[in-house]
Amino acid sequence: MRYVPRITSLGGRSYKAEYLLSKGRVFGLEESGGGLRPAYGLSQITVNNIPAAAQGIYFTSHNNLYVYNGGTVYRCTGASNNFYLYASGFTARPSFAECHENGEDFTIICDGGKSVKAQSNTAGPDTCPPVRYAVVHCNRMFGIDTDDARTIRWSEPGDVHGWDAGINGAGYVRLDALRGDISKLTVFDNKLVAVRQYGLTVLRAFGEAESFRVDVTDTVTDGITADTVAVCAGKLCFFTPSGMYCYDGTVKKFEAEGLEGFGDVSCAAACGGYYYAGGKLGGEDVIACIDVNGRSAGYIKAKATCMCGGGRVFFYGDGLYEIVRTAEQGSWESGPCDFGTPSKKFLCSITAYGADTLTVECGGRSRTYSGVNGEVKVGMEGREYSISASCSQHLRSVCAKYSH
Repeated sequence: MRYVPRITSLGGRSYKAEYLLSKGRVFGLEESGGGLRPAYGLSQITVNNIPAAAQGIYFTSHNNLYVYNGGTVYRCTGASNNFYLYASGFTARPSFAECHENGEDFTIICDGGKSVKAQSNTAGPDTCPPVRYAVVHCNRMFGIDTDDARTIRWSEPGDVHGWDAGINGAGYVRLDALRGDISKLTVFDNKLVAVRQYGLTVLRAFGEAESFRVDVTDTVTDGITADTVAVCAGKLCFFTPSGMYCYDGTVKKFEAEGLEGFGDVSCAAACGGYYYAGGKLGGEDVIACIDVNGRSAGYIKAKATCMCGGGRVFFYGDGLYEIVRTAEQGSWESGPCDFGTPSKKFLCSITAYGADTLTVECGGRSRTYSGVNGEVKVGMEGREYSISASCSQHLRSVCAKYSH
């Protein structure tokens, strides 16, 4: 939100007015036409046999949704049918490497000790590659060595099952110790990026293996949360304890309006220029909905323990949900509001347009108004107020009239 807060004298020196929409938080809303409109909503997945919990979730480019829970992988074909047990016996959360070889599409599900080849309608045991967190890039499979978290291994060209070492075959590279172990591999800007504990390492891995090159980014970060790494709007986005960062050749801190105070981020995913991150705001579980191009953030009140994205975004919390861009309603909340002074104030009225409901709280008292399109009398005295408004169409303004 980019409103300019201003204080205006009303009726001589007795009253002042303060416009509030530029402050506080938005939930399920985004900036539109000088105000706020519903933008982010949740659709709960209610098909049969959804696992009771999840430690991992993955959505393929062929619209198949996988959930990992306690050593077992479940699949929902087309992300619309019932879940069924797909493979079991994993000892760690597996990766899902989408492959295309000899005209065939398939997914290798592996944890470094067990592997399953998932095809469109069948699944079968597979020779497990000697890697974890596998991805496919330039017709090779890449992964983190099962026994050495600083080593990247790659398969033979055009054969994700070929691991015989050779000049033009399979190989490996061991990275420096400065940035710590590799926690994830991802593909960005036609490059393979190793997500490290304290930074990124870029591997230019195309053509013959002898031409592979390792680049080190110019910034060392604090601890990267691997499950927050996602490509969004031409940037590689991720969170550390100090906030959100983006990589587009260099690593830079990402500053977004509305993102202040959001932290404890555990997972994230991206879709259509929006980056969604599960964390906490004011001690409560939320999902931040970040417009990477617009550099603004709103929230959904929900808990996410794991998340995946692509053409759609799914997350698991107290159930399985999809984040949708067809919300029917949202809300704006001012948070604690003292109008710039801790002294006692008299809140005369609030003028709002497009508010389905408007609620004012102060000192244990609460008043709610419905269908607000103009001024409502409040008449409450106190030092600090909390003001909130819900809308289903277009919340255009919230202005408080008060006196000291």
